[in-house]
Amino acid sequence: MKRASIMVGMVALLLTISIAPALAQEGQSGGEGRLQERLQERWEFVQKRIELIITRFNNNQQRHRETYERVKAAVEEFLEKMKAKGYDVSKLERDLATWEGMFEGFARDYRAFIEELEKIAALSPEQAQGSFYSLLREARRLLQAVRQDAVEIRLFYQQTIRADIQELRGQLPESA
Repeated sequence: MKRASIMVGMVALLLTISIAPALAQEGQSGGEGRLQERLQERWEFVQKRIELIITRFNNNQQRHRETYERVKAAVEEFLEKMKAKGYDVSKLERDLATWEGMFEGFARDYRAFIEELEKIAALSPEQAQGSFYSLLREARRLLQAVRQDAVEIRLFYQQTIRADIQELRGQLPESA
């Protein structure tokens, strides 16, 4: 019994060793096409993922813009009320203009980031093999800039504009 199982194992090993080179030769001709097909499928998946990310970021940009416009309108309304009462609002006006410039810089960086992602999505699989990682690194660098801009905008509002508003509330109007 032991001898029979050893013999079966030896035959199976011999068949495996002799069939493997034949299968490898056959697989090489068909394997090249399969590899290209898999690369194409993978690239289509990557493109869909990038397009999803672009859509998500565009939605977020819209949300950022709406929030900025809402807060800006509230600050401008406060500014007009204080100006009508005779308060010195020049500092708040300057800071509001600076804040608006910061938001424009944020929008420029955001557009550059989205354009970089769109460049990546527009690549063919052959082009992607050469430049995908360099374009992706650039997109990540731009994303860091966008995130930094968002933090700076938020901090400027919290630390500077709110301080100006508090200062105005503590002032006496000039007409009084």
